[in-house]
Amino acid sequence: MEFKGKLTYILSAAGILVVIGLVVVFASFSIMGPKDLGVTYSYEDYQNSLEKTGIQIEFEGMTGEELEEYKKNAEKKSFHDYEFEFSDYQQKQFVLTNSEATALLNEIAPGFWWFDDIQVKVNPDGSMEGSSKADIKRLENDLYTDIADDVPVPLPDNLNIYSKGNIKITNNQLTGDPESLYLGPVPLPEKYMEEDSVQTMEEYIPRIYQVVPGLEITSLDANEKGEFVFDGVVPQKVTVTKKE
Repeated sequence: MEFKGKLTYILSAAGILVVIGLVVVFASFSIMGPKDLGVTYSYEDYQNSLEKTGIQIEFEGMTGEELEEYKKNAEKKSFHDYEFEFSDYQQKQFVLTNSEATALLNEIAPGFWWFDDIQVKVNPDGSMEGSSKADIKRLENDLYTDIADDVPVPLPDNLNIYSKGNIKITNNQLTGDPESLYLGPVPLPEKYMEEDSVQTMEEYIPRIYQVVPGLEITSLDANEKGEFVFDGVVPQKVTVTKKE
């Protein structure tokens, strides 16, 4: 099966599942939150994650407490309306707890991020779980304009997603052995999670972290303590300004 055909196969399956369950599970897509993995975080967890990664953010001249206060009521923004300057790249090795990783993903760029109410978790067996509400419309516009038309049926603008499996990144390449994937409350059947389909996902999902130019993920994995372990090159300074 050609690569584009495999992608259409996966997206078609996802779209059909959504349409079948749309009436019954409408609240799950639009009102109810994503699956609760039992991971919570505090402001301290977020500060710990910034200290470990070394990342400093300046958004339209705001930093620190001023920026945190602004974020509380910040509206969603188009990725294409702003200039992003990444600088001071450094080799970093760090370990994040489930709470720290969840805090970082939720708080580092909420106005631009394509996912809300994120929870990530490393299980005792080394498998990882992820839960979030995905902004499908913004993902299509920002990252996947070239394949958005391959979905044969319309998807909701927002969709709760849950996944579990063994996932790691080596030299910027994602590899995974998914155990389950849910779109809302509807599981993606196993026949759509076989090798060809997984390879297609591995090709397209990295676009989410490749938006940071020069980011080098030598390895991202889990340790025996149930923590996320990172080794790679990370920009220490991020400056965001609105395009004129």
